[in-house]
Amino acid sequence: MSEKNECFGKIFPDLDRLEFNKPLKSAVFSVNLRSQGIGIQDRQIEADHEAWDRCQDCVSFRSCYDLSMARFVLENALHSRF
Repeated sequence: MSEKNECFGKIFPDLDRLEFNKPLKSAVFSVNLRSQGIGIQDRQIEADHEAWDRCQDCVSFRSCYDLSMARFVLENALHSRF
């Protein structure tokens, strides 16, 4: 098995670690939930376009993307079920 970059499978942030008012970053995306008291005032999702270009140029991109999506779908399924 070939060596993978440290960012392999981490295109999307691990949303289980998301906290209010603290940006959560991954290899490409960052998310932030702004809250001042009760409720959420703002949701932000940002993409680092240069990082995305680097990802797409990587020889492991397809496999990395597939793993990232699989993790994302599984995390969402767990959250909606439990």
